[in-house]
Amino acid sequence: MNELDETLELLHRDARTAPADLSAARARLLAELDASPAADVVPLRPKRLRRFALPAAAAVAGVVAVTAVVVAQQRPPAPAPGPIAAPPVGTTTAVPTSAAPDVRLMSAVQVLTRAADLTVGAADQPVGPGQFRYVGEHTWVQRGVHTGDAAGYTYLWEQEVDLWIPADEHDVWQQTRKILATGKFLGGSVPQSQAPEPAIEDTDQGQWQGRCGDFFPKSKPPKKCGDASDWDSPAFYATLPHDPAALYAKLQQLTKARGSTPSVMFHFGIEILRAGQMPAQLRAQWYRALAKIPGITVQAAEANLDGRTGIALGLDDRHEIRQLIIDPATGGFIGERTIAGAEPDEPWIKPGTQLGASAIRTAVTGRLGEVPPK
Repeated sequence: MNELDETLELLHRDARTAPADLSAARARLLAELDASPAADVVPLRPKRLRRFALPAAAAVAGVVAVTAVVVAQQRPPAPAPGPIAAPPVGTTTAVPTSAAPDVRLMSAVQVLTRAADLTVGAADQPVGPGQFRYVGEHTWVQRGVHTGDAAGYTYLWEQEVDLWIPADEHDVWQQTRKILATGKFLGGSVPQSQAPEPAIEDTDQGQWQGRCGDFFPKSKPPKKCGDASDWDSPAFYATLPHDPAALYAKLQQLTKARGSTPSVMFHFGIEILRAGQMPAQLRAQWYRALAKIPGITVQAAEANLDGRTGIALGLDDRHEIRQLIIDPATGGFIGERTIAGAEPDEPWIKPGTQLGASAIRTAVTGRLGEVPPK
């Protein structure tokens, strides 16, 4: 798979040395990047590396950091829970329900099942000729420096990533990345006064265009249009089954190289949703497949992501607590977060630390580069 192995490399150190038999699209471009920071600088990027480049030196060294995210408020100084707000404007509309149950009393399986039921009644906003599907991501990403064994420090950066996908994927796509803030210090083996912030690299922010989403055409092997193994391609979703049991088996197959553990399957399942391209009818069955993963619990009945309120479903593997955020009123996926577990990957990170944030919204727009209003 083009994306899976790169994603799974981000789970934990015990998984980082596993054979790289599934190369990510982002990994293909790393070999072509001319400017690389020192190998001791590690961008602790949340999951989807295609959206935030990993320095080539670090990639070659096999140094890939923990992927972690937390819920963020609308442009907050640091990620933190926020007040209840109106649902987002997105690409789907759901059939309203008259007697919504109290989600605080529901199990994770019940929440996912209800979200699936609501999503079955949703309709995707079509992308017509000359239009674009917009996927916006407001995220807090980790950027760390390793200075030795069990030594280093970690910062949290705020980033905005916008993607425009044309109705015909063979046409020109556009992606922009912007670093909004860099100074949130999460901790280290040295005080912040002795921990200089890592430099912003060329691939941390900028604008790229390319047909079929091929933003780095010189990378090897080249990105393929219509690649059914790339979840940035509509072809990926066209090949997925719509039966929950078959989707669960598919998740097991895709994560076999990492043992198909619950945390790996849950992590990968979230990353697919995070791409913002899954059709509503398929997303309903995807929720039902995720509900079959053991160990998922309701961890927050009111989680706020950029002014949107959802319920957080999480899976704790002691290193980190990965959470999926769903709007209980519409069944929409609005983002995800990760919190440091009882045994964080980095010794200077305290358990319970909020490590980053990612809020996702989708819409349809009529012009390349146009950001739809929230």
